[in-house]
Amino acid sequence: MKKRYVAVLAAGLTLAMSFSAMAGEWKENSVGKWWQEEDGTYPVSAWQWIDSDEDGIGECYYFNGEGYLVTGIITPDGYAVDGNGAWTEGGTVQTKEMSSAEDTAESDESSEEENSSGSWGSSAITVTIDEFMENMYVLDEPRTRAYLFVGEDKAMLIDTLMADDQVTELVRTITDLPIEVVITHGHPDHIGGIGAFDSCYINEKDAPLLPEGVTYYDISEGDQLTCGDFDFEVIEIPGHTEGSVALLDRNHGILISGDSVQPGPVIMTGENVSMQDYADSMKKLMNYKDDVSYIFAGHHDYPSSAEYIQYAYEDAMAYLNGGLTGTPLTMMGAESMLYQGEHVSFLLDQ
Repeated sequence: MKKRYVAVLAAGLTLAMSFSAMAGEWKENSVGKWWQEEDGTYPVSAWQWIDSDEDGIGECYYFNGEGYLVTGIITPDGYAVDGNGAWTEGGTVQTKEMSSAEDTAESDESSEEENSSGSWGSSAITVTIDEFMENMYVLDEPRTRAYLFVGEDKAMLIDTLMADDQVTELVRTITDLPIEVVITHGHPDHIGGIGAFDSCYINEKDAPLLPEGVTYYDISEGDQLTCGDFDFEVIEIPGHTEGSVALLDRNHGILISGDSVQPGPVIMTGENVSMQDYADSMKKLMNYKDDVSYIFAGHHDYPSSAEYIQYAYEDAMAYLNGGLTGTPLTMMGAESMLYQGEHVSFLLDQ
């Protein structure tokens, strides 16, 4: 059974950063709404915490490349906003306590000083560390997730969270052993913290997504990665990316699936994605279903059951056979379509 571990560390909200609005007001024209500060500036391609009704509780909103509020969609970094534009998790609007303008300014100055000395700045997002089973830890925050396994002479970190999560500091609250890094796929929310490490294991098809200067070792079908009594078999599952892999430990019934096996939306936008490859990969994974007790993905609740492998396959096939109706979404000027299956949803380019 999962139990809460002791570490809770602050993190930022997005791939870049989030800001707290100190003073301003909503503006609106025929195109849409935006938040304008007293000095006339407004957020662009960014999240911002705003206490619109000045009740001391702020909500977080995403603004597109032209500065307009986006509503009722999945944002480019994969988060849901409701019809009012507020960030939600599991249908619940996320909030944080907001200070006065003067206090916020002082807090921002303090945060900058702390950040310059390597400390964590203040923010609403926390990274929690849960010990799911002996020597297995889940590093979880609203945007992404990583997994740590601890052996006798090394630790294995699967995915690296976001850059602002300072993943090495998190890991060091658990173990001082050398860290071996394994990447399920090369998307930014899984390799964000890779800069803290000299090397990693990744499928060579996703290696071009790594930052320059990171040494990588190719992992491919059938390779074994061992840490303590955890013994993972590499299973190639292209579709979400060309080099996506799943990691199966039969001894403990654990499948680490990256972003491929989850309720969704499974992001299938951009280059080098293929719904046909994805469906083929899910069909392939069904051969391992009897060995799986727990599926650990990069997003949503964990763990999910082995049935989600079949759910993902069936809903992918429903899409390929024309059985799913898409809902158009506009994000950052790009047209996308959200397809909801019986259990799993997919976000595709229009």
